[in-house]
Amino acid sequence: MASGSPQPRLTKLIRLHWNDRATTFDAEADHGVHSRDQRDAWANLLSGIAGTEPRCVLDVGCGTGVLTLMLAEIGHAVTGVDFAPRMLKIAEQKSRQAGLAVRFRLENVTALSDPDATYDIVIARHVIWALPDPVLGVREWLRVLRPGGRLALIEGHRYSKPETPALPTAKKTPAESIRSVLRIFYYGVKERKTALIPAKLRYLTYRRAQTELPFPGGLPAERLVALLQAEGIRDLRLTPIMDPALWGGDPQYPRYLAVGTRA
Repeated sequence: MASGSPQPRLTKLIRLHWNDRATTFDAEADHGVHSRDQRDAWANLLSGIAGTEPRCVLDVGCGTGVLTLMLAEIGHAVTGVDFAPRMLKIAEQKSRQAGLAVRFRLENVTALSDPDATYDIVIARHVIWALPDPVLGVREWLRVLRPGGRLALIEGHRYSKPETPALPTAKKTPAESIRSVLRIFYYGVKERKTALIPAKLRYLTYRRAQTELPFPGGLPAERLVALLQAEGIRDLRLTPIMDPALWGGDPQYPRYLAVGTRA
């Protein structure tokens, strides 16, 4: 696994993909909060990670700020970082509505602007699997942690082998492919939905490029443990988090929490 700079093309596609998904992100059962039981389950999990004594916390890949705002409600000083502008716009709106003093920054989570040893806790939910260079991400998060600070990663493992998405070019002649694209544009213009066209094409491109990620289906727990241990994380604890209340229903694949401390 390379530890150099992330691939610019893939990084750009990832940013565009999550930016496009921002408006529907919270509607998904395992992303947003849809019941009192779900909110309580996440609040309990986060309290176990961060404690109740006020800490300086960084939520990397914060998305629409679901965990960021919960950590602020518990009483922590929280910063949320994401590189999808629409995600952050929604997070900021929710923060204002809740009357919470949360800082949000538009930034690549593998190239943070924070000085060394800034935070007591760094937390990330479903971020490692989406990085072109997970090692670079972990090293950056450890850099901004204070000595003895805690890194908490919430991850899952959907599949081991990259799945090649079904795209509309597999069994079509060039002429048929051109007609398919023209048909998308024609009906988009006809229905005044031209804004949806670039998003659809970006999604297809992203799905194909996603197979280039080191962990496109998520990491088996043992792989994440090995990665973190190789980076010198101490006192590593791994906990399955399969409570249906957390995910809005029975989890369809293994989910877990890895917590360790910076030396």
